[in-house]
Amino acid sequence: MTVTPAFFSRCHAWAAIPAALGLLAGCATPGDAPPPLLREATAQTRAGEEAYLAGRAGDAIPSLAEAARLHLAAGDLPGASRALLNLALAQRAAGDANSAAATATRLRDLTPAALQQENERAARDGGASELSTASAWLDALLAMDRGDLAAADSALSVAGNNFPATSPWPGRVAVLQAEVALKAGRFADALARARAGQAACAAAQDRAEEARAWRFAGAAHRQLGQWTEARVDFLAALKLEETLGGGARMTGDLRQLAAIAEHLGDGGAAQLYTQRAAAIAAARTP
Repeated sequence: MTVTPAFFSRCHAWAAIPAALGLLAGCATPGDAPPPLLREATAQTRAGEEAYLAGRAGDAIPSLAEAARLHLAAGDLPGASRALLNLALAQRAAGDANSAAATATRLRDLTPAALQQENERAARDGGASELSTASAWLDALLAMDRGDLAAADSALSVAGNNFPATSPWPGRVAVLQAEVALKAGRFADALARARAGQAACAAAQDRAEEARAWRFAGAAHRQLGQWTEARVDFLAALKLEETLGGGARMTGDLRQLAAIAEHLGDGGAAQLYTQRAAAIAAARTP
């Protein structure tokens, strides 16, 4: 199971693709036009978004790298941090784990200074920040990719939790914790984390991550032998994916539902789920 990349928008909420993508390049004062470098950073970010959403993660990388450079050149360290996270996620999706790790290191090194600038902008003193949580989340994601579940757990344990109810980060952290717990064989813990993620993602209207939370709950229920509950969970994930047009993920959910239906003795439903999955997969094959 893979994590949905977490492309960000700013002024406040950061949204995950593919449910909602909005990599805007920082906040201008109302009525003010952003400086030229930040306008160009926004254009590069949008080009990266479009390539990523079209399934061309490799093509997104140059645009996202340029967006990070432009934010730095404009003195916008928080914007550069968000661009670096986006870049690392595109590199990961393109299969370049080494570059993703190197970009994660750049993000980790930049985060303290970016956090200082963000706090000065907001006229607040310290506290949990989406920037520091994003860096910890990325570290956990890459650690999980390496199979280092202890490092993933450790990184997530330092993620902030003092966010508005509409922030996507409590849900995103909980969903990744659920995935780590699943991989570690802690199925009851995975279920609890997934349930927490569902509520937080629904509050933030982060449908892509909410679908993942339902999917992980279904996987945990299957491992616990709770097949009826698993079917409910995968149906909820499928319903959300239908609103997102997530054909590849829908195919996976339908195949899970077919296996669950077969186990429950509902051969007719299993056959229909399999046919639906096959139809979607065939249409997505070049």
